[in-house]
Amino acid sequence: MVNDELDIYTGTLIYKEIEFSFTFDKEQLRLAPSKNKQQEVHLWFMKSLAKGVYTSGDPVYIENDYLIGICNETRQKIIFLPKYENVGKYNSVLIVNIEAYIIQKYERDYINRLGFMSQEIDCIFPTNQALQNPEWTENGIVSIKTKDFDNTTSHKQDFFVDGKKVSMYFGISRTSSGKIGKPPLELHSVMFFEFEKTNDYAFILRLWRIAKCFIQYLCYRKNVNLSKIEVSSPYNDGKHERFAMLHIVNEDKNNEPEILEKRRYIKQEYISGAEGQILNDIAEDRIYLRHLPETYNAGRSINAARFVMITAAFEWTFNKNYPNGVVKRPATIKAEENATEILNELVNNSKGKLKEIYKFLRKLIGSNSLQAEIEQMGKDYAEIVDVFGRRLYSMNKEVLKYSEMGLRLSQQRNNYAHGNLDKDFIGLALLDLVYLEYIIYAMQLKEYGVEDILIKRAINDLFGCSLAL
Repeated sequence: MVNDELDIYTGTLIYKEIEFSFTFDKEQLRLAPSKNKQQEVHLWFMKSLAKGVYTSGDPVYIENDYLIGICNETRQKIIFLPKYENVGKYNSVLIVNIEAYIIQKYERDYINRLGFMSQEIDCIFPTNQALQNPEWTENGIVSIKTKDFDNTTSHKQDFFVDGKKVSMYFGISRTSSGKIGKPPLELHSVMFFEFEKTNDYAFILRLWRIAKCFIQYLCYRKNVNLSKIEVSSPYNDGKHERFAMLHIVNEDKNNEPEILEKRRYIKQEYISGAEGQILNDIAEDRIYLRHLPETYNAGRSINAARFVMITAAFEWTFNKNYPNGVVKRPATIKAEENATEILNELVNNSKGKLKEIYKFLRKLIGSNSLQAEIEQMGKDYAEIVDVFGRRLYSMNKEVLKYSEMGLRLSQQRNNYAHGNLDKDFIGLALLDLVYLEYIIYAMQLKEYGVEDILIKRAINDLFGCSLAL
């Protein structure tokens, strides 16, 4: 097992052909050059004005994507991935902030698989599906048996990152132990990413960010923690050898376990077959995730910023699903064409400020209002979302009407966006916004081809709607 129990690591590494002694506290890397190299390192931070005359120079950055050191304590190789930030200096000691580090159990040249583990993944791909029914006997003997790997592994789904194919799937690891104080059998779900062998550590870090965004999306919160990341290299017959652990510095440990107990997440079985499409959109920044709350509990309160971000998420998703905009009647299309022709003539025959005004008015023709978009969505997604909307509004002694919902959200969003904070808050707009969160997931999952009943189950679980579906 890779030794990751130390609080402080020490060792040596080479950077710019200079040997440094390092001290690493799992956050900052301190590099001390040998005494005969201290002046050379000091000059990195200086700018020459004349022979023998110096002044403070430009900021110094670590020029390498990674630094490789050897630990004194274990003789294992440790790979540091520095943040792209200014290097600090105290006397001749360099202070480097680290984003991630890899501790190797064995020395290998390439990586071709990452295995992500967390409490969230244990729930999204439940570990209990690996167990067969236990057998009990009258004299206290209990027989517990696991299913085989084929029956506890999801189908591989492909996506692309910077033109490179990555295959993802879920599986369940088994660990047995005879030690006192440890359970005899441990099961953990793992989300695997497989790819062509590489030693591009920036690519590895990018895969971690994509994996984290994926789990954040399935849990509707940012404070998920991929607590254990196993690194594997190619092995015989297409197999993989775990040889290292990837550690992310300052990963948030506050993962709200009580929210997992309430099952506020989307299970893998609901999105089976769509994982690759979701990951592909995350990799290409084609799915809106900026509105995800920092924590699940924070998502239960709304401020002006979250109001605007949630409506922006809806409009982003609507524009992606409706590239031609709101469906319009032929008479409306004809009227817009006539208005455009008139404004084209006015633009051509005008100058100065008046011409700019006519251009602005021409841009407004055919644009969709938030209210119109919500009404269109209400027509097309009623089969999926109405069951949630009707219940939500009836609980508050209101009636679901998409035209009124769209008008309220549009007016309140504009008040926030234009700084009209003196306007009274539109009370029902808060209820509308809660429902809009459900709608965004419905539209996104529908685009990925998820069945309507599974979309309903996903929304029901994620937001704790407690409907009998």
